[in-house]
Amino acid sequence: LYTNNGLLYFHTQVKNTSNVPYEVDFVTFKIVDKKVLKRTAIQEQVIFPLRAYNYATAVAGKKDERTVFVFDKFTIPADKMLVVEMHEKSGGRHQTFTVESEDIVRARVINELKVK
Repeated sequence: LYTNNGLLYFHTQVKNTSNVPYEVDFVTFKIVDKKVLKRTAIQEQVIFPLRAYNYATAVAGKKDERTVFVFDKFTIPADKMLVVEMHEKSGGRHQTFTVESEDIVRARVINELKVK
């Protein structure tokens, strides 16, 4: 995670350790409750990136791809977390990871941003 001029940059890397190519269908970013009790309403807030640099639509076998997602600056309440989900096109290999509020607060500052 990086920050510059009120923007958050999520630098992600997807490694495909199998021989079968991984085709990305879509990626979602949503803020959800950390603890969900049985039979309670789940409140999710989907956030959309402003831009994606080098957006990986497929990862070949035994390869890796990097993508940078750019968001407006935001914070996460203590009782919530950001869930990032990547779904495979016509497949069952879905990847998920979470980002806590502390991770966003500790984002590294970029002093010089070089955009191609």
